[in-house]
Amino acid sequence: MRTQNTLTGRVVAPWNPAYDVSRVDYNARFAPFFPDYIVYAEAIGDVVRALTWASHHHIEFRIRSGGHSYEAYSLLNRGLVIDVSALNSIHREESTGLWHMGPGATLLDVYQTLWNQAHMTIPGGSCPTVGLSGLTLGGGFGLISRQFGLSIDALAQVQMVDARGQTLYASRQVHPELFWALRGAGANNFGVITELTFQAFPVSTVSIFAIHWQWARLPGVLQAFQDWADPQGLNRGLTAILTLASKASGRVSLVGQFLGLKDALGPLLTPLMQIPGRTDYTVQEMSYLEAVRHFAGVASRPSFWLAQGVADHDVFKNTSAYIYEKFSDPAIRALVAALSDTPGPACLVQLGIMGGRIADIRPDATAFYHRRARSDLQYQAYWTQPHQARSHIRWVENFRRAMQPWTVGAYVNYCDGSIADWADAYYGNNLSRLLTVKRQWDPENLFRYPQGLSELTGPGFCLRHSLAECSPVTSSPPCSPHSWSVDTLW
Repeated sequence: MRTQNTLTGRVVAPWNPAYDVSRVDYNARFAPFFPDYIVYAEAIGDVVRALTWASHHHIEFRIRSGGHSYEAYSLLNRGLVIDVSALNSIHREESTGLWHMGPGATLLDVYQTLWNQAHMTIPGGSCPTVGLSGLTLGGGFGLISRQFGLSIDALAQVQMVDARGQTLYASRQVHPELFWALRGAGANNFGVITELTFQAFPVSTVSIFAIHWQWARLPGVLQAFQDWADPQGLNRGLTAILTLASKASGRVSLVGQFLGLKDALGPLLTPLMQIPGRTDYTVQEMSYLEAVRHFAGVASRPSFWLAQGVADHDVFKNTSAYIYEKFSDPAIRALVAALSDTPGPACLVQLGIMGGRIADIRPDATAFYHRRARSDLQYQAYWTQPHQARSHIRWVENFRRAMQPWTVGAYVNYCDGSIADWADAYYGNNLSRLLTVKRQWDPENLFRYPQGLSELTGPGFCLRHSLAECSPVTSSPPCSPHSWSVDTLW
């Protein structure tokens, strides 16, 4: 059988010149993978045929949009990769004002298109090249989320190819329980997303600011930041990200955005300006799109304005948690201790303010559970040489564990294969309901990936971080016996 006759779209096989580029993950910590085929879907029919082909031949597959999985969960050795990055159209439906977007649209393209056509936007993150589908379906947090909510809160409808190969729509009115699950746990658990429909919001001039302090002032900065960043009392148009870098780098900085003019922003920043040890302060008015470019690191002075950890992050290990209560003095001492003893200078932790519109919505209203958190927390380590990997990965994990007495859960979009209780960490009290939806919409566990709901709904809990050695869901058993945990069988 000739594979090209059954898989449609742009099919990349190992002998294809594009294969080497197509099998590399965004996170270069992982060696290139060796999938059997990579299908770049150019239409919904290509997705349908890829799913049908994989199911018929009992072949494992992964779904990839932007390819930004922190743990390379959108790739595999052997099997099939269904890549939807070419499904990247963006257009407005004039009769409703809603925006229809392909799952492969990158975030900067979304921002630019909505701004250029209508001076509008959707809430989202700051990484310019992340794929829209993965970002959104895990929640989607960014610098306007306190005003407009998470990305999933602006989502009106999803088009999806399900486990039967059928194309369907899910919304609050149609398949509402599936739509509930897709908003927070939708990435690769229930089907292949082929279109997302959003409500967009008008934006215009914004003010952005950056404040830097001496590293020695870190405890006082963090304490004052927590007092200032009250998730409900702070103006909803104002948000910020606090970066606490390693002692070796000597950097403590705060970057943020205000949906308004800088004359109105000034008084809101007064408590921060009174923190001792300030070394630099800048505030600028600009268009919303210019601000997006600054925080994405594609405008002037990227290291000064960047909302991500570092500008160049080809090799990294990140993980996350949420803060529900202000850090106590012991928590701050633990944090300072970790940042004082790092394996390299490019190690840091970031705190992003939550609350506002995010917290207006009940934790059980969508699958995204951590709506009552004060802040999200992202531990980050970056390095350049292969021999540095082990020490940096160990530092991140030890840091996360050290802070567990004062933190809760984790963010599914910052997936971390080392979190043993990942399901509870990501989904909290919404997990049981999610598993019910999974069993209804994917009863044979066609959609499988590490840390996917498939690991909890099959005959056994597969403990591997790669399912490449597990048999297809149509065979039995799903994993070799030594990979089962008797205590976790469902």
